[in-house]
Amino acid sequence: MQIQWNGLGSFTITAKPQQSEVTVVTNPYSTGNVKMKVQPATIVAHSHEGKDAYNSSAISPEHPDERKDIFDVDFAGEYEVAGMFVHGIHAPKKDGTPHTIYRFTSENLHVGFLGALDRPLTEKEIGSLGAIDILILPCGGGDVLSPTQAAEMVTRIEPRMVIPAYVASADGDEYASPDVFRREIGIPAEEMPKLKITRAQLPEEDMKMVILSR
Repeated sequence: MQIQWNGLGSFTITAKPQQSEVTVVTNPYSTGNVKMKVQPATIVAHSHEGKDAYNSSAISPEHPDERKDIFDVDFAGEYEVAGMFVHGIHAPKKDGTPHTIYRFTSENLHVGFLGALDRPLTEKEIGSLGAIDILILPCGGGDVLSPTQAAEMVTRIEPRMVIPAYVASADGDEYASPDVFRREIGIPAEEMPKLKITRAQLPEEDMKMVILSR
């Protein structure tokens, strides 16, 4: 599996559960001076409505020659597309705004995506999310979880690997640096342009943090 950060809450997750690859793109955006490059996708998962999560113009079909439609999801439910299992869980924001978190499963890896969550999850929501190997969560503060709240969520979910979202980048996003979250969570961290991972390569004991660059 490969995971790449596109900025804000957008990630490209590519796996090969069958003979061909399947690609999930989360929260495609176009907001302010921060623009997202066009990404090919099999599945697009939106956590909520808004310019930071619903820019359909940034998505192109992954297999245009085969004329396969893009599977677009923005609500709770369980789906299977080309060998990628998608589980959406309703987790509204603290003001009641509709919001969905996800678990993506492929290649025997479970990836949790908390979207633009701005409050701690309930025990019921965590139970619905299930066992998570790699957790992608917002931690930049402001309109998403603060670094302290995000660290608390990591402690409760107990993934084996953590990837920060909605953090400051070279584009000058109004979020805290991932270093703030790194200090708050206090686990080993590594920076890289993209993560390539198999289940066998997951940390055995200590949790690890991966900071992806754009």
